[in-house]
Amino acid sequence: MRRIDWVDKLLHEWAAWRLAGSGGYFGSAYHDYDRVDNNPVAAVVEFSIEQEAAAMRIDGALASLPAELSDTVVAVYTWEGGMGVVTAKLRVTRATVHRRLCNADIRISAWLETQRVIAQNTERCRLV
Repeated sequence: MRRIDWVDKLLHEWAAWRLAGSGGYFGSAYHDYDRVDNNPVAAVVEFSIEQEAAAMRIDGALASLPAELSDTVVAVYTWEGGMGVVTAKLRVTRATVHRRLCNADIRISAWLETQRVIAQNTERCRLV
């Protein structure tokens, strides 16, 4: 089974947001340690309101998942130490982690689509 690339991208963005402190009203920021110019001001990455909203939608999608799927997603995207640490702490194989991520991708995609339809229908009701 293959991962859904666009969901994986959203999860990476969500992880950066979460590691920055789970957002905030004025936007959140985190230090980009991958920068090579050592400029501490330039190395701070700020999140736009749209990025905050997208990350909060992913939070909602993750909350809708069964615990074993959401725990796996959180572990893979936010824990330090790589897949070895994830498999050891969750006491599962790499294949199980991959299968759970694939299932989470499908459910997150479906949840986001459902939320889009609900928002669209709500907007239509307002216009009537």
